[in-house]
Amino acid sequence: MTKRDIIQRCHEKYPDFSKSLTEKVLNFILKEIALSLSRGEKVKLSGFGTWSVKKTGKKVGVKFKPSKKLLYYLNTPNLDAKINR
Repeated sequence: MTKRDIIQRCHEKYPDFSKSLTEKVLNFILKEIALSLSRGEKVKLSGFGTWSVKKTGKKVGVKFKPSKKLLYYLNTPNLDAKINR
């Protein structure tokens, strides 16, 4: 599913809202999620899941690699049940 698919489905379910308004709302939500993660905050959407950013430790050895940040996602039990039907 793409962002365009989400916008289309929202428009079909709520025809009173224009596609451009739906796209603006979706872009706002996604931007807020990204900004929160970039500030190191945890993002939790009830019934869907939780995102968080964790920093990895520095690697020690001949080929030194600096630490980096990884994005973690955890499903909620409700979403797991819907996926695994």
